[in-house]
Amino acid sequence: MQVKTVAMKMGVRIEKAEALDDTVVLHGFAGTMPCETTITASEAIQIFKMCFKISILKMLFKAIFSKNKAQ
Repeated sequence: MQVKTVAMKMGVRIEKAEALDDTVVLHGFAGTMPCETTITASEAIQIFKMCFKISILKMLFKAIFSKNKAQ
C-alpha cells in the first residue's frame, strides 16, 4: 500500500490485524518506522461501503482466483 500526501509518499506494509475492544488494530510499517492504525467499528463500516463497488469487487475476485499470486 502506498500513502501519498502533499509532503511525501510513503510505503505502508500491514503485517498483523486484530480486534481489540471495539476497534480493528492494524500493525505494520510506514517506511521503516513501526506504526499502528486503529479503526473504529463505524469507520470500518464506512470503508466497507466505499469499497462495495462492482469494479473493486471484480478486482478482488480476480486477485483471489488468479494463478499469478502477486504479493
